[in-house]
Amino acid sequence: MFSEAKTNVFHILLWFFCFVSCGLGSPEGDPPREVLLVIACPPLPRHAQAQCFTLLENIQVQYLHMEEAGTVPGDYVLNVHVLHELFNYWTLLDALPHLGGETRLLKAHTEWIIWCQYNTQVASLRGLLEQLRHQNPVEHAYYGHALYDTEATIVHHFAHYKNPQWFPYPMLRAGIIFTGVLLRRLVELVAPNAHNSSRPSEFSIDASHELARFLFDNLSQDPAHSRAMSGKIILKNAAYICPIAGARKSPEIVTGATPPCAMHATSEEPSGWLPSTLGHRKEPCFHTTGSHIYFAIKTCAKFHKERIPIVERTWAGDARYRRYYSDVADVSIPTISTGIPNVQTGHCAKTMAILQLSLKDIGEQMDIRWLMLVDDDTLLSVPRLSELLSYHDHRELMYLGQRYGYRLHAPDGFNYHTGGAGILLSLPLVRLVVERCSCPSDNAPDDMILGYCLQALGVAAVPVAGMHQARPQDYARELLQLQPPVSFHKFWNMEPELTYRQWLRGGSSSAGNRSAPLGEAKPRLHHDDAAQLHLRRRPPLPGGGGVYPLDSHDKHLDL
Repeated sequence: MFSEAKTNVFHILLWFFCFVSCGLGSPEGDPPREVLLVIACPPLPRHAQAQCFTLLENIQVQYLHMEEAGTVPGDYVLNVHVLHELFNYWTLLDALPHLGGETRLLKAHTEWIIWCQYNTQVASLRGLLEQLRHQNPVEHAYYGHALYDTEATIVHHFAHYKNPQWFPYPMLRAGIIFTGVLLRRLVELVAPNAHNSSRPSEFSIDASHELARFLFDNLSQDPAHSRAMSGKIILKNAAYICPIAGARKSPEIVTGATPPCAMHATSEEPSGWLPSTLGHRKEPCFHTTGSHIYFAIKTCAKFHKERIPIVERTWAGDARYRRYYSDVADVSIPTISTGIPNVQTGHCAKTMAILQLSLKDIGEQMDIRWLMLVDDDTLLSVPRLSELLSYHDHRELMYLGQRYGYRLHAPDGFNYHTGGAGILLSLPLVRLVVERCSCPSDNAPDDMILGYCLQALGVAAVPVAGMHQARPQDYARELLQLQPPVSFHKFWNMEPELTYRQWLRGGSSSAGNRSAPLGEAKPRLHHDDAAQLHLRRRPPLPGGGGVYPLDSHDKHLDL
């Protein structure tokens, strides 16, 4: 981990270079041909700040070299802006209003907007500007590396379910390029006071697909500058924007000479979490193995024989401390009864009971640092998970997982980590949740209520690359190849053990990390403990400026 002092230095340097970059080459007289390059920089995870600094420095150096040599393609003036993420900037649609209005970043003469994330690599700024010089800046168009679904998926709200394979959406991490005329229209359409646009869902899951679908549903081409018969705005596949360094598009997609990759995505593997300016690799600060993680696995009686054996034959061997929490106690497994009847919808009361029971089970064991809430149809790579956690401080209030959003365009919106991918909580945070969070109803959605409560308490939902709420076939293959998967969810319409072997088995667990068969474990909790814990009242959350807490009258977010 970077020290707090180094982090502050990064912030100062980041804004200094942004200030210098924003003023490059703005002559008096006629407005210049401007290219706005935006770096979406989140505050968490912490390594993202360093990567933003590295990307900004790299772009600045490339541009200054071209300026000194007088070789800037198209005589473009580059305006670089670091857009620091608030809680909902990751959805992109909700970040766009901040480019207009009082910030005046998006000007009338801005021809192109290059949108990068902190994990985007601009390999050749010259090559990128050269490509833009040969493209039409007055067309309502956007460019990127096109991804395609193989089948209709819940991750994309089952969009185009009859034939999802035709619809392209951009690989956000590889970067996106918009014409100024398109982005200005889009900014107007997503402005807070705009009422003539529609979103397919209140949920934010995949920012890139939701952007592509919003454009397709709400905007049309200008007939004067487009030959598109449908009038719809669809992503243009750009050969110079690649999923990884050195990648090329397939011959059937690109005709003629294929340009080199000017911009591409980078992996978020922990070994790659370093800023080049420091001159050394960032080493893990908290050596973590599977024996430091307590796995609280949610199940119910009807799935004991169907799902638990699959978990035991796959990832459970690397999970020394694992407990199955169910609606009934089954000594043959064994499972621990929560005292909560099973329901078909949300499981808020059950999850809160599991957290209480888990704390009682953990007791004073000093080697437990993390608790992971897992469904009984979730597949995991415990070694990869352990490596990932080595870069996070378990002594802090840490809330990790696959981030979703609910109503992020509205004042009452919030982020949460989706339960199927697995939810990671540091032990101090588990204690805080048990003390301060409660359920509006027993069958409220547990993952959403947890995220809502933690946002009210000021605990950020930190996203973790590689954790997946759905199955491998629900994601574009380029995304899975870029980032080693940590988890998948749902056994439906797939062979879970084959999926585990293909995607998740790999990397040796640390010595002494392998667990004994579950039958040898002796849970210290009984049904009476669960019932007693379930009846315990928890104080409501306090009010606070800028958050939307649960109040003292048991009024909760209406989901």
